[in-house]
Amino acid sequence: MPTAPLKDQAAMLREPRFATFFTGHVVSRLGDAAVPVAFALAAYQVSHSAAALTWVLLSLWAARFFLVATGGRLADRHDRVKMMIAADLLRLTAQGVLAVVVISPLPLHTWHLCLSAAVYGAGTALYNPAQIGLTPELVAEDRLQRANGMLSLVADVSFLLGPVLAGVLMSTVGFSWVLWLDVASFVVNLVCLARLTRLHVPARRAAVPADTAADGASGPGPATRPEDTDTRFRAGFAVMARYPWFSFGMALWFVVSLGIGLTAVAGPVVAVESLGGAGAWSILATCLAVGSLLGSLAVMSTTKQHPWKAAAVVVTLGAVVQFLALTLREELPTAVIGASFALCALTTAACGIVWDTAYQSEIPERYLSRLGSVDNFVNAAGVPVGMLLGGLFADHYDLVFLGVSVLLVLLCVPAARLAGTGTKATA
Repeated sequence: MPTAPLKDQAAMLREPRFATFFTGHVVSRLGDAAVPVAFALAAYQVSHSAAALTWVLLSLWAARFFLVATGGRLADRHDRVKMMIAADLLRLTAQGVLAVVVISPLPLHTWHLCLSAAVYGAGTALYNPAQIGLTPELVAEDRLQRANGMLSLVADVSFLLGPVLAGVLMSTVGFSWVLWLDVASFVVNLVCLARLTRLHVPARRAAVPADTAADGASGPGPATRPEDTDTRFRAGFAVMARYPWFSFGMALWFVVSLGIGLTAVAGPVVAVESLGGAGAWSILATCLAVGSLLGSLAVMSTTKQHPWKAAAVVVTLGAVVQFLALTLREELPTAVIGASFALCALTTAACGIVWDTAYQSEIPERYLSRLGSVDNFVNAAGVPVGMLLGGLFADHYDLVFLGVSVLLVLLCVPAARLAGTGTKATA
């Protein structure tokens, strides 16, 4: 029945631990919604140059890229809720100090924006791996996919509202109010996280192997392998070797992320050169946003736990269909290409939820944040690589689209074949 998932989600929100976390998450994401566009507008207003925006984005991306490994390592070693509190205090400081500079008599410079973006990115790099490891502890395993769907839906709504909110706020009350609203949203999230420290009783803990329970009492065995006690980021890759399905799935998501970055650069170029101008890109971008929202809703609307084996095939098909439509752009109407964009975004969002649920369920808790940081790291690397391809090979897009599609198919085969091979037994 269609009402069953809604009743189940309502029941989840009546559970104090998840409801507290979700409330803070919703407010925080809505507070963040206008920030990316507002930062872009502020950077251009300050310097009247696109170079300033580039430096701001690089500052944000570089901090997240280089510190996400640290985030995973710390989250596996320390209390995850407290890690999230520390990360949000860092992001609140970044936005609050910049807001003070904006309203002060001091002139606003590009380096102010870059410094704030870097500190904000560092906070995000510490927050996300901790959240990945925390979510399975807040809900029962059979509700984990719906919980991830709800979190994804919030991100999609934030993505849709962001440009509108930024435009309204920047044209009325100004950049400082965008920052103050973000600060206020972090305060609300911090209050919720502080309450969660008093409510936090994990609903699920990975089973502790017998040889781990007897650690020190028995001789060397699987539980005493170096990666079991090594909390450094590189040890996460040693753990991945014990879960080949995760390794191939991660490789597949790297290429999917690469495709996202490629589309972000190639999409506007194709729209202007072949589809009639900037208006066509607005249509395609809207299709991406709507498709992503529908993907999250699709997963939330079902009580079935979807397998990663099927999701690996579906996300590959969605991306390949989009690149095929872009290759045939001269023969296809914009509406058909837009439909392919919506389909790709839908499958990426839905299968991303399935992927998160799969590894949160199957990977032992003691490794979860480190492998979550690998997930963040790989996806953070894939998008800029795709953007670089889009910029360097603008005259050969058809070959690039074909190459990425072939790579997706080649990785999809082992990713799907290895999925669901009984990973818990190897923990």
